[in-house]
Amino acid sequence: MSANRVIEDYSEQKDDEIKTTATSAIAALTGNADFTFSTQLSDVVAAESTYSTKLGLVATGNKVSVTTKNIAKEVLEAKMSVLAVEVNLQAKGDLVKLKGTGLVLAKLPSHHTMDVPSDFKVLRGNIAGTMEVSVAKPIYSTHGTIFAFWKPSLGATPANINDWFFRHANGHSLTITGLTPNVAYPFAAALKGMDDEALVWSAITTKSAGD
Repeated sequence: MSANRVIEDYSEQKDDEIKTTATSAIAALTGNADFTFSTQLSDVVAAESTYSTKLGLVATGNKVSVTTKNIAKEVLEAKMSVLAVEVNLQAKGDLVKLKGTGLVLAKLPSHHTMDVPSDFKVLRGNIAGTMEVSVAKPIYSTHGTIFAFWKPSLGATPANINDWFFRHANGHSLTITGLTPNVAYPFAAALKGMDDEALVWSAITTKSAGD
């Protein structure tokens, strides 16, 4: 199962915190095309409304109000849990969808298996014989980015990108130098994980070096 998910237990959240989380989730999930709910969302809407009313009464210092507030909070916690479970089932680990729910994301593990890098760009550099390469910064930690290319002057491009020339960037962009102007080079990129972890390459992009 994917590590990406929202938390399903809201019993540890304080009075104002769970109210904020609930209202955030209601706003984010109402009309959200990524999710379809039967009663899970409407149940949270009703429970949040009741809880907000009871929470406001606590300001009077009435012991009965505190008791009814706590009961309403327990109901809201339960409804939030049911909603979160359904969100996780429908999102199937899709981090973009999960981040759009208004719910609290569970802490990601310290190490995340590297995915295919997104938004791989190869642009002509401002100086002759250079190319500017970059990928989007992932939401998890990496050991930088590996940019690969092949020199056509050495013959046919190897089918295995691991046999190409590598340039390692500590971040997510790099200027590759020493290329021959107006010669088309194939480029690829991979996020760097642990040393024993296989590189997951992007699609190959072929561009001519700047002149």
